[in-house]
Amino acid sequence: MTGRVVLGKSGVLQLATGHPWIGPRHIASNEGVRDGELVALEGPPGVPRGFAVFSGASAIPLRVVSRQPSFEVEGWWARRLDAALARRDQIAPGVDACRLVHAEADGLPGLVVDRYGEIAVLQAGCLWADTTAHELAGRLVERHGFAGVLARHDGSFRRPEGLTEEVRVLAGDVPQDEVEIHVGALRRRVDVHAGQKTGAYLDQRTNQQWAVTALPEGRVLDAFSNDGGFALQLALAGRVVDAVDSSQPALARAVSVAEEHGVAERLHTVRANVFEHLRALVVAGERYDGIVLDPPALAKKKHDVSSALRAYKDLNLRALRALRPGGRLVTCSCSYHVDAATFLDVVGQAAADARVDVHVLETRGAAACHPHLVTFPESAYLKVLLLEVVG
Repeated sequence: MTGRVVLGKSGVLQLATGHPWIGPRHIASNEGVRDGELVALEGPPGVPRGFAVFSGASAIPLRVVSRQPSFEVEGWWARRLDAALARRDQIAPGVDACRLVHAEADGLPGLVVDRYGEIAVLQAGCLWADTTAHELAGRLVERHGFAGVLARHDGSFRRPEGLTEEVRVLAGDVPQDEVEIHVGALRRRVDVHAGQKTGAYLDQRTNQQWAVTALPEGRVLDAFSNDGGFALQLALAGRVVDAVDSSQPALARAVSVAEEHGVAERLHTVRANVFEHLRALVVAGERYDGIVLDPPALAKKKHDVSSALRAYKDLNLRALRALRPGGRLVTCSCSYHVDAATFLDVVGQAAADARVDVHVLETRGAAACHPHLVTFPESAYLKVLLLEVVG
């Protein structure tokens, strides 16, 4: 550990909220700090306030590690890493594809680690995590028994931190071949080198299985299906599913898995723009018993929120109009700039404009391996609603 940072009055107040991010305007002064390392927090000078990792070039120069002055600095990240993996053993015992480390929510700022069988995939979203990546990977192999650790540092999330984009093996052996995983009874192959996020969308893992019991029997539409996370679970359970996505390679992967499981006749894929496809369905008078609406993040930045809310309203309006009376909609938002209350309000506006009465049957979030830190709303980015159109 090197250096100390003195917080101004606003910084002390920000620290007291429990939110782990402290911006430049909250810093009064610093001494002996080095980018990427742990620093002591004070405020006012001489009064210890805890510890954070520091990156002077970042819009978030301080990411809080502890608000306790008595925090044991030596070996802190190794203890946190071991504890995070121990929690997953309790949360998801025997699961071969799940999130092992969920960044700030697990007390490891900017660090994401996902399991795919014997392979761990790591993403570093801040300088501390980036400079510690090799040590983290070594511990995952040597202490936790992973065959290999891959760095998926190829996303735009690294650019604001001034970090380069790359994909490389950090420790052990990571095969070029796809890795087989299981989501319930469904077998899938994941490309950890180039697949979505770290290879797959693990945050919806349990929701995809839950949808089988949440949606009624009959005809189902999976909009923004990607490679069929929801659609394949539903087809495996006996539903006839129309899977709509703009990516033909993603739909082809879904068809391949369906063929392997003997359910290809229940999965109908449509390559289309979902917005346009939903409008066309409504005009044509098509009706479904169940719909899954799982778009990508529509508000990646704060200034995207207004346009995102219009898009969410339009999508949900069309989806509700494409449901039969008594039909159910699973609607999702993974935009953390759109909070749960705002998302529910937009869905309500869509129901009003669709002139249907809608019950909210259940609200859900990401799989439990993506924990939500109560003082860090950004960690609760995924919102899932189960709605039923009153007959």
